[in-house]
Amino acid sequence: MSWIWHKSGRIDYLTLPKWQAEGIDVGFSTRVGGVSQAPYDSLNLGLNVGDDHAAVLENRQHWLEQWGVPLSRVAVGEQVHGTKVVWVNEEDRGRGSRELETAIPAADGLVTQGAVGLMGFFADCVPLFFYYPDLKAVGIAHAGWKGTAHKIGQKVMECFENVGGCTENAWVAIGPSIGPCCYVVDEHVAAQFRSNYHETPFLRAQEDGHYRLDLWEANKTLLLGNGVCPENIEEALTCTADNPKWFFSHRRDGARTGRMTGWISIREA
Repeated sequence: MSWIWHKSGRIDYLTLPKWQAEGIDVGFSTRVGGVSQAPYDSLNLGLNVGDDHAAVLENRQHWLEQWGVPLSRVAVGEQVHGTKVVWVNEEDRGRGSRELETAIPAADGLVTQGAVGLMGFFADCVPLFFYYPDLKAVGIAHAGWKGTAHKIGQKVMECFENVGGCTENAWVAIGPSIGPCCYVVDEHVAAQFRSNYHETPFLRAQEDGHYRLDLWEANKTLLLGNGVCPENIEEALTCTADNPKWFFSHRRDGARTGRMTGWISIREA
């Protein structure tokens, strides 16, 4: 079973029952069920968008209540649309969970084998979730067009492989993000994909010189090319820009909008 919708109290989110059954807590939030005011209404979980700080912390606490985890056990990366991936452990718990200044610097990917929850923040960019059963390790990556073009998903897999992980056994999930229905890019963006991928079937030229970009397919192409088995890839295939009731979207709403979160953690016994 792939991504499903789940409701807990006033919060609606997506989760993966197959992963949950393996003791891996994983979820992707919506914009529903928080306390933030417009234009961040209402479950904005991003501290870097201009929302009231106290409201965001309250929203984060509500979100983490679903998982029985306090803010002090969560690690957050700075997210700069790069490809840096960082191993985190118990010593990193709490970094970036309450303030931007303590986030793990310039990290768009986080991986761990420890008792620390990983959070990333999204408003159209692709959330990638990783589980390596042989390592009992998990990871999360923030893959916008820059991260996807420069293969952050591959960087995450290399981190696991460097400590003995087998990518053929890895589970990977692609969460909600902007879909090809709503994502048009220019030649500058398209050129970066062409320079980094042997083939670019996920780029479709338009008559005006722009391109429709399918970030879902681009990331799936990368995963398959690095040895992930097709049956181990879970795709939400849900467009954030096309669903204003459920999701924030930078492309649709502009800079003054909120952020959803991607969450993954190894459940403690």
